[in-house]
Amino acid sequence: MAKTNLSPEAALERTLAHLVHRLQEAAGENLLGVAVYGAPAKVRQASGVAEINVLVVVANATLSALLPLAPVLTSAQRQSQVSSFVATPGELGVDAHLFPARLLEIRLTHRLLYGDVHLERLEISPRGLRFAALQELKNLEIRLRHRILDRGTDADLLWAGIVQSLPRLVAILETVLYARDGERPATRPDVLRLGGEALGIDPSRLEPIHALRLRTSRPTDEAVREELGGYLALLADLVRALGHLAAGDGMPPPVSTAVWE
Repeated sequence: MAKTNLSPEAALERTLAHLVHRLQEAAGENLLGVAVYGAPAKVRQASGVAEINVLVVVANATLSALLPLAPVLTSAQRQSQVSSFVATPGELGVDAHLFPARLLEIRLTHRLLYGDVHLERLEISPRGLRFAALQELKNLEIRLRHRILDRGTDADLLWAGIVQSLPRLVAILETVLYARDGERPATRPDVLRLGGEALGIDPSRLEPIHALRLRTSRPTDEAVREELGGYLALLADLVRALGHLAAGDGMPPPVSTAVWE
């Protein structure tokens, strides 16, 4: 789309309204509902480069039903960075079992744009959320190990690996807390503190993460290695504690109380 003087909020609304109109024209009665979800559901970043996540619910997802949507969604992706998730109501029920954390995020952050997206009736089990969180946490640990093995002498890349992983870790702990309490804390420090407590991890090991994310420059090479060593130990303890919860072993086992500094 051509550049305008619209605010990011107004530009987002115009993009979404145009998308819904084109989807209605292309899909007709097959289109059941459209919703935006994730961060852009609240406000698009002022830079104008934030991805817009859209859920498109259709009655029929056969080839002949999907083909009319292709040019609409491809154009939206190229022009406005719209990422679409297309599903039928029945598929959403299956997806809630296979990808519970993702469906929970969509349900909690979505804003309805048209029709009915069939999210309110989804059953997302706490046990499923714990297993999904465990999988995400283990993937985080594996990716960080691979970065160390590939770039063990590059302090810049190692530091970037820590910082880039922090939002994902917070999101994982949010999932753990939602599985336990049915709600998520409002602030990142609360997520870190309560997430540590929920898993039997000394909260003082998680509290530095918030400040770490706010740093504008990386520490010395030696300090990076120290931070990375502590972070790896923390991830290992989180994986072990969450593994016990996910397996239904009751309260998490006691773990090291060494503080990550």
